[in-house]
Amino acid sequence: MYRDRVYAILCEHMPKGEPKPFNEGMVRCYVDRKGQYRRPSYLLLWAKLYGGNIDDAMLPAAVQQASEDYFLMHDDWMDGNAVRRGGPAAHVMYDPAYAINAGNVVHMVMWGMAKEACDTLGDERGKRYFAKLYDMMLVTHQGQYLDLRLTKEVGDITKFTLEDYYASIHAKSAYYSVYGPMQCGAIIAGADDETAGSIQEYGTPCGNAFQIKDDILDCLSTVETLGKSIGTDVRAGTKTIILWHAVQNASTGTLERLRTIYSKSPSEKTDDEIGFVLNTFKELGSMEYAQGEADRLVAEASEKFEELTKDIPESQLKSMARDSIGVSAKRNV
Repeated sequence: MYRDRVYAILCEHMPKGEPKPFNEGMVRCYVDRKGQYRRPSYLLLWAKLYGGNIDDAMLPAAVQQASEDYFLMHDDWMDGNAVRRGGPAAHVMYDPAYAINAGNVVHMVMWGMAKEACDTLGDERGKRYFAKLYDMMLVTHQGQYLDLRLTKEVGDITKFTLEDYYASIHAKSAYYSVYGPMQCGAIIAGADDETAGSIQEYGTPCGNAFQIKDDILDCLSTVETLGKSIGTDVRAGTKTIILWHAVQNASTGTLERLRTIYSKSPSEKTDDEIGFVLNTFKELGSMEYAQGEADRLVAEASEKFEELTKDIPESQLKSMARDSIGVSAKRNV
């Protein structure tokens, strides 16, 4: 029900009418494929958890989804993903320059919607919501830079650390994908700064687990199940916790071949080389190690959630919020 409402709000705000300055098919490429709406769901659920009015949260939820739709149009080009949400990536369907420009259009629509949401929420809530949204978006772009730097500048796979990895995924994914939307929902509901800030304590491990599971699915899933390209982290040279474990445990010969493969550009890597890396991950138990870390982080997040929400009475809403934390490490998509 809420997914349809969020999508309808997005559609209302997309450029339309005559004359048409933009190609609507390009601009709405990812909007109309929808997606899982996980981030707006966190915003809506946490708004309700803290006693907010769901109608107040609908437009901010659409803002959250619009941000994802434009992010992905850019990220797919940067990361070399050929498939998104079951169809060709935007830069594959269209000239990359058009795809990037279309993403920019959705970006501008997002900020227009955010301004409208601020006006509707009123001075205090509107300012606090906008400040949180702005910080979340800026940190996410910083995280993308950290991810790109690890990928493009740290050529030797033995030279990156777990600290590098966690710094990158916290900035790129944990804040944006999990606890930022939760905080936005709480702010919209009128929660004070201390309460909204406390969400980060369980949202960070939950968000880190979310990204680790994303890394695992990139190695184990299928295009049909996940709706996007598989093995892209290996092809792009992305430094993941899975790779880190493999580096620590590979034999000298295997490590040397891994280093050789990862030193190549994405276009130079063959399918056989990608297969070798993925098989090495399996043989060394690297994905099992990553899954164990994701499970550990979810347990940490769950414990902190119980501690920090003890004053919120038990309800179906609270159970849904609790369950949503566990999904981070157990999802298949």
